Amino acid sequence: MADVLRSKKGLDIILVILSIAILSMALWTWVTALPVAQDVVFLATTVALVISLVLIVNVSILVILRLQKRVSHLETLVIGSSTDNAAPERVVVVTLNNTERRIINQLEENGGQMTQDDLRRATALSKSTLSVSLTALERKSLISRAESGRTKTVVLKQRVAR
Repeated sequence: MADVLRSKKGLDIILVILSIAILSMALWTWVTALPVAQDVVFLATTVALVISLVLIVNVSILVILRLQKRVSHLETLVIGSSTDNAAPERVVVVTLNNTERRIINQLEENGGQMTQDDLRRATALSKSTLSVSLTALERKSLISRAESGRTKTVVLKQRVAR
């Protein structure tokens, strides 16, 4: 980890030096183009603009590298601060709409398992809306449905953090 941080610091320094060099070349281009004819001044202006864009890209890369460094540092803190020595829980980021959130909340309140009909009554959703939402939640691997006769039981497979 320390080697990675050192290499990022070296890359940051190289990017800053490169940006300063490019800015110096742009200024030099402007100064040397002053006594020259209009056509050449246009060319010099274009070159200076391209060089400035390269400078902006370099600074953007520097900012992105800094943000990545901060995020990796925060991840290390979060994983390192867990109280038990067990492996850290796998985090899956899933976007839920309001209907899916209602279904998940209802399942959590009822111990993670309900019949589909009871779930429909508790959430006040139509059969079709509930079915479509449950299919979406199954694709996201958050729930499973098991058939027992004509009734389907909905089981919460993963705990969902808010």
